[in-house]
Amino acid sequence: MKNLGYYNGKVGLIEEISVPMTDRAFYFGDGVYDAVMCRNNIPYLLCEHINRLYDNCHLLGINPPKGKEELSHIIKELCPLVDGEEKFVYFHISRGSGIRNHAFVDGPGNLCITIKEQRVDPVYEKMDLCTTEDHRYGYCNIKTLNLLPSVLAAQHFKNQRCGETVFIRDGYITECSHSNVSILKGKELITAPADRHILPGVTRAHLINHARKMGIVVREEKYTLDDLYDADEIIVTSSSKMARGAKKLNGKPVGGRDKHLLEALQAAIYDDYLESTTKKQ
Repeated sequence: MKNLGYYNGKVGLIEEISVPMTDRAFYFGDGVYDAVMCRNNIPYLLCEHINRLYDNCHLLGINPPKGKEELSHIIKELCPLVDGEEKFVYFHISRGSGIRNHAFVDGPGNLCITIKEQRVDPVYEKMDLCTTEDHRYGYCNIKTLNLLPSVLAAQHFKNQRCGETVFIRDGYITECSHSNVSILKGKELITAPADRHILPGVTRAHLINHARKMGIVVREEKYTLDDLYDADEIIVTSSSKMARGAKKLNGKPVGGRDKHLLEALQAAIYDDYLESTTKKQ
């Protein structure tokens, strides 16, 4: 298959799967989502992403229709049905279905999964970034389906011909529209604290762990746009980007001062981990 859609047990091409208008995702964006890359039909870090999805369900009081192990099994069974060696797997759980009413509905949520062929980003190729004020709501730590601010930010970096938009809130860097962002400065890794203003990214967590294993001091604290410009290297992390550096910010050259440390962290995440965990069986 060229792609795959799944909705509460129904499977087909994405463009052929129908979703009822009573699904609360349609009216309210009332749900949570997550996504993983897949290579050789092995979803990368699937357990950690599913754990985050269910933690988000708990924070919003959503009743998942499947258990964690069952969801993991479904995704692993669906991946081989889609053509290609590298794929993007998206999955979300909405609160459920009912005639439009702001108050919660009873019963289990609805499960939606889509899979399409997609290459992992060129990790060692640096990207351009741009900035914008962070006007998102106060639950950025939850991957809800309310993505209008991220949609607008994605269009912003497309218009600027960049690869990502960096959010600024009250003078401090939070994260990017689809990624986390950290900096290397003086052999230290600095990243915004995992509060309600950023999503605690799975790849971000691995970046922090690998940095500590390499003896790099990690500081989870606020930093400014000036710090971003002055960084030895900027690192953008996500499931599809892994750990990409940046070469320009708002059109100005950035980074490039600690290439070897950046590449060592990229290798730890990409070569040593992704390559080893997604080898053909």
